[in-house]
Amino acid sequence: MDIKIKNEPIEQNRWLFTTFLLLVLAICDSLITHFGLSNSYIEESNPLMRYVYENSVFIFFSIKIVLPLLFMYIMTKLKPKAYLQLLIAGALFLYAFVLFKHIFWLYMLFIA
Repeated sequence: MDIKIKNEPIEQNRWLFTTFLLLVLAICDSLITHFGLSNSYIEESNPLMRYVYENSVFIFFSIKIVLPLLFMYIMTKLKPKAYLQLLIAGALFLYAFVLFKHIFWLYMLFIA
């Protein structure tokens, strides 16, 4: 029982680091997406985010940054659960995939 109590702060720090990584990926993705959209190199494939971006770049960035921040806050209030770990891992994978796809497209654009 003492082991669980001692490991809870370590596990909570791991969760916070993971959600912080999600925030960093979200910020990088939004910056690269903005660069690609503003220079007509890419198109936003998400219809909702396309609408938001076309109407307000500020709101676009706000959504991209506030949602991971809100998620970080929620994670400080919850005890880590296995299903949350799976959801965070899935979100990290998707964000990383999209981010690297954008980087690859931009790389190919400037090399070609």
